[in-house]
Amino acid sequence: MIRKLFTEITEEISLDKIKDILGLALKAGFLVKGQDSVKRELRKGSRLLILLTSDHSRNVASLLEGYRRRGRCRVIVLDFLTRAHVEEVFSMGRTQILGLPLENGLTSRIEMLVTKGVAAHEQDQDI
Repeated sequence: MIRKLFTEITEEISLDKIKDILGLALKAGFLVKGQDSVKRELRKGSRLLILLTSDHSRNVASLLEGYRRRGRCRVIVLDFLTRAHVEEVFSMGRTQILGLPLENGLTSRIEMLVTKGVAAHEQDQDI
């Protein structure tokens, strides 16, 4: 399984900050939502930061494994984000997978927030 990231940031603060950043990405058109859209972007050669909900399915994790091994994406499981949160906060259905281009500044901000206090070797481990 993808190694879950445990941070020193409280769930409430993290969720609020992540919601703000993802909201900006959504408005700017950078956010890729859903399994089919993420898969299509990866097949086109895009490099993505993949954010998975804590209740993601094995099928989604399996889909990403090959791309992750080839360095086409980095995967982070957000322990504090569920499909219900995504539906409630972003009004985009009960999606379990979101993607952001790795070259985007918002992406680096999200990575910094969720990996605070986590050793680099603990991030993005085997699915």
